[in-house]
Formats: sequence, structure tokens, C-alpha cells
Amino acid sequence: MSTWQRVAGFAVAVAVVFAASFGIGRAVGPLDADTEEHGHDDRLSVTPASGLELDLARTRYDAGSQRLLFTIRDGSGEPVTAYDVQHEKQLHLIAVRRDLVGYHHVHPTLDTQTGQWQVPVDLTDGDWRLYADFLPTGGKAQVLEADIEVGTGRPTELRAVNDTAVLPGGYEVHLERTDDMATFHVTRDGEEVTDLEPYLGAYGHLVAIRAGSLEYVHAHPEDGEPGPEVGFHVELPEAGTYGLWLDFQHDGVVRTAAFMVEQGESADVPTEETTEQEGEGHDH
Repeated sequence: MSTWQRVAGFAVAVAVVFAASFGIGRAVGPLDADTEEHGHDDRLSVTPASGLELDLARTRYDAGSQRLLFTIRDGSGEPVTAYDVQHEKQLHLIAVRRDLVGYHHVHPTLDTQTGQWQVPVDLTDGDWRLYADFLPTGGKAQVLEADIEVGTGRPTELRAVNDTAVLPGGYEVHLERTDDMATFHVTRDGEEVTDLEPYLGAYGHLVAIRAGSLEYVHAHPEDGEPGPEVGFHVELPEAGTYGLWLDFQHDGVVRTAAFMVEQGESADVPTEETTEQEGEGHDH
């Protein structure tokens, strides 16, 4: 069954995003809270009472290949050094540019002596939101957030709404949305892909970010065959424009298909059926 988690509470937090999120991130979560049934859209609130902080070594970077350094600190300011594995990794770092043009899903390396995480990321000009998703040993699953500024930080327009993504290597991914389902159909050189490989324990991984508020949705697919279709139970109850990123693995390479969708009455964004992509960022 699918597992959906949703970060809410931005209505009260958005006014202090820039004041609070540079250097020390906000605590939100938990991301993987246990429920009696999977597939629910769990509304989660900002919970600074958790006492956890995302402490960035830097909040401003030049555009290009950069090494992100950060530490998760507990309520007393001490670094957290013990983590449990979730979806095959101790920590998942999602980086999304505020205009929803840039995206990275990477897995940093932990120095267990100092508690510092580090990971190389190729960053383009703009303001970026970082989401650190982890489970501290003996604690509850969490998502911490912080913002960084890269290069000029200049904003750009949202991508056009699209239902087809063309990827390097002859891949094409088509998105169909019906009711609460989002189904992705994967082909390569016009042929259906039926041998997708597990990535993070499943045949796909989906992130959705709402334009403006940057609300975060993280999902794993319904049980099914290894292609050509990968289905997710999707509930986006708030009207708006969302960026969707599907990560999947084929021929030993993790690939990312990016989409823009509208939910209900939303901002006016350009529309086109197909978007050619150079590929989004992730580690293998």
C-alpha cells in the first residue's frame, strides 16, 4: 500500500520563513508516523517543541557544484549522531528551488564523531528549500527545513503545466490523474518499460511541493508490477500549483521525471503537454 505524508502548518509559519529558516531550520513532522492504515493524507503541524534543529554550516552559496554541510542538533544544542534506517537510508535530503525548477534527492554521509552531514550538490541560481527527512534512534521520524540562497537568488517563472516528461536516453513518462490516483506510464524508445528496478525499496518515489507555501508531500507507490505503470495514491486537498518529481531506477541508473500540475483553482501558469528535461538531481 502507499504511504503518504503531508507537511502542513504553513499558514502560521510562512510569515516567518525567511527570518526563521536561514541557518537554523524549523522542525516539522514526523514524516513516517505510524497509522492503522496506509494511504492516508496525514496533516502535520510545525512542532518546534520537538527541540530538533537543522543547523547549516552556510546559508549562501555560489552557483555550481557545492558541498552542503549541516548538523542535526537536539534541544540542548548537542549534535545527534545515531539514526535508524528509513527507506534504505539514514537521512534523505530533498532540495527544491523556490520556483520549482530545480530538484535534488540526495543521501548525505554522516560523520558519527561530530554529527555533521555532508553531500555534494549541483546548485543553480535561486532560493532553495531543504527538507531533511530522518529517524533519530530512539525518537520519532522528523522532517526539518531550512532555506539557502544560491548565486544571485533571482526568481524565475514556474515551469509550464505538463503531463508528459521526455528524459535523456529515450525515456518518456506520461502522467494520468484520476480521483486520488496519479499513475505514471514509463516508455523507452516507444516501448513499454516492464523491468523497473527497486529504488529505496519500491519501484518509484514521489515528491510533491506546492508553489508558494512549499508544502511537502512524500509518497511511495501502490504495490504492483515493475512497470510500465507506477501508481500512487494522491490527495492534494489545497488548491494550487504543485511540482511533482518521480524518481525511478532502470538499467542501474536513477532517473527523475518532473511535472507541474494544478489542483482546483490555482495560479495562472503556462500550459504545455510535453516537457523535455535534462534530468533532475539525485545520487545513485
